Amino acid sequence: GIKRRLEPDVWKRTSPVLRGERVREDSDLPDLNNNHDMIKRSLYYWGRLYTSQLQKGMPYSSLHKTITINLLNFVMFPEHEAFHTTGILWNQQQQKVLSSDIEVHIVEIPKLMQQWRNEQVNPWEDSFVRWLLLLPANEDEQLTQTLEDIAMNQDPILQKAMNKWERMSQDSSFRQAYEAREKALMDEAAKFAHARNEGKKEGIQQGKIQMIKGMHELGVPIDTIAKASKLSIEEVQLILKGNS
Repeated sequence: GIKRRLEPDVWKRTSPVLRGERVREDSDLPDLNNNHDMIKRSLYYWGRLYTSQLQKGMPYSSLHKTITINLLNFVMFPEHEAFHTTGILWNQQQQKVLSSDIEVHIVEIPKLMQQWRNEQVNPWEDSFVRWLLLLPANEDEQLTQTLEDIAMNQDPILQKAMNKWERMSQDSSFRQAYEAREKALMDEAAKFAHARNEGKKEGIQQGKIQMIKGMHELGVPIDTIAKASKLSIEEVQLILKGNS
């Protein structure tokens, strides 16, 4: 069953899919869960791919529609129930599409999973839902069994994909590459976590310096400032001297 296979790499990341080009980011890294950053990053890759179609001397009419698909393992729009959002370029005054060349899709997998558990979506009837649910299937035994039943009884293409997935998971070179990628991402996450902690410490330190300066400007005695800031009198004097 698919629960015994490697986790799908696309589910482990926030993954804009750009007409066959997949750009992978670790969603656990600092700032990558920021909604605005996600949109901007998707637009950046959309723009890069869109412009790459145009070679020197080619007319603008050579540019074709480009679609980005963002599969997210976090909720981006908590105020909306729909798990699938489509963004287009809209003419606000005329209330119609300005250009069909840009299309940004955002799929929030946690919402989809919740709707499946609540029986609001049916993978037996909806092939779009079926294929999306394949991404987090390893996390839910009941979902795994459901998809295997669908593949066996109804969807030969899904069965073929699952069989290929199984073979890839058993391939030693694929597994080594996967594990190397996982290690690199873990190392990168640790590096960013350290940088974020250092940034917090620096922010606290700056806040304390501002407090000391403010108290001094109000005429608060040095020894009182030292007690309030939990520093020695000498340390307070050094801070005031350095910021004078």
